Amino acid sequence: MPESRNRPGHDYQKRAAIPAKQRVKGRIIWAILFAVFGVIIAFFSVGENYLVLSLAVILSAIIGYVIGKSMEQDAKKI
Repeated sequence: MPESRNRPGHDYQKRAAIPAKQRVKGRIIWAILFAVFGVIIAFFSVGENYLVLSLAVILSAIIGYVIGKSMEQDAKKI
């Protein structure tokens, strides 16, 4: 008899209400949205200082990604 039949079964895993494809898109959408708003706010506050504008885009995109990721994890628990 094969040994694989003696292995214990997997625990029941509930399927997520939100498909994986949609969850991944949420991270990207939030990152893009925050980056756009970050560059708009930075542009109106410092003008055409490209170093500050690029830093604002990078920082706000990272913040948006983290927020989107935490929202996806919260949605996974539902």
